[in-house]
Amino acid sequence: MSQERKILIYGASGYTGKLVAECLARRGLPFYMSGRTLSRLEAALDVVKKRHHGPVDVELVAASNNVEELKPLFEKVDVVINVAGPFMQVAWPIVEACLQARCHYLDTTGEQDWTRAIQAEYGQAFADKNLLLSPACSYMWAAGALTAEVVLETNGIDSLELVYQIDNALPSEASTKSFLRMQGNADSQFFLQQNEYAAWPNDRSYDVVVPHRMNPYRALPWGGACEPVWFKTDPRVRNCKVLTAFGDDIVDNVTKIIQDFNERAKGLTQQQREDLTNEIGESMAVGEPEPDTPDTGRSMVVCYGQGPQGNTTFCLSLTTPYCFTGEICAEAAERILNGQLKKSGFQSAAVAFGHRELLEVFHELGYSNSPA
Repeated sequence: MSQERKILIYGASGYTGKLVAECLARRGLPFYMSGRTLSRLEAALDVVKKRHHGPVDVELVAASNNVEELKPLFEKVDVVINVAGPFMQVAWPIVEACLQARCHYLDTTGEQDWTRAIQAEYGQAFADKNLLLSPACSYMWAAGALTAEVVLETNGIDSLELVYQIDNALPSEASTKSFLRMQGNADSQFFLQQNEYAAWPNDRSYDVVVPHRMNPYRALPWGGACEPVWFKTDPRVRNCKVLTAFGDDIVDNVTKIIQDFNERAKGLTQQQREDLTNEIGESMAVGEPEPDTPDTGRSMVVCYGQGPQGNTTFCLSLTTPYCFTGEICAEAAERILNGQLKKSGFQSAAVAFGHRELLEVFHELGYSNSPA
């Protein structure tokens, strides 16, 4: 593999950007850290160096998120990892610049409407250029896609129900804003029902059961997830639902916040609703959390599969979801540079690189169990 600088992280000064940078540094991959403010990038790099305890082959580049400024920068690289959100609000120029510069696009979104929008707007264009367009290259919602692909190895399975259960969850400010803008819109978080999108109510929680745990959990659609989008055009799947259990206290609090939001948002335009969810997200922020650790940051991602003649279940035990997000971005970028991309266009990481291959890597790295 060439040691040219062929990877760029955009929005690299944030929480997730630093985690991605650490993972690239551990792999010895040279990269760019880019964003709008050089001083913030410099501060972020200081954090990465302290955590990494070794050399970091990186170049910092300040650039605003407009196509004219980004395209010359993106033409230097093969892979852009976008971690700047809320994505539906700010990420359009980044995707367009990737297409024009002919580089692969990865992001860490949790926003279902963003995923659907770029599939419709850019999926075919990226496929025509043999480029990967892979949003949600992150714990949410790549872990569920990996789990679902294991379940779909069983012939006849056509319906999927997924549960994300997370211990000691502490979402970052950016994640909170992204999630709230989805949860705050009554018709923007969907599940798949008989091959069609159906909307979840935005102010209701649900009880879910997680294997190996003694009590049920309350859960939310958490924006609808991206698995229904991945499988909307997959002939194997007719139905797909995803719920997330962040802990009953968090779920109960968010449900109350959304109920209050519904009252405050009556009569507002879409832009005013977006501004309000940003305001609420900022009020909920508790500062940038420390990277999660295996002792506390544990998760179970469960996929229940049903079909006309049977059913099956796969449980993915996973540690440190945020660190896993950095790792899957780094793994994806490295595989692209190594010529290991299996399928271009709009794809989940599980399909783009092979779910068995990725699960084996993450098991070896200590993040997850290995499927039977």
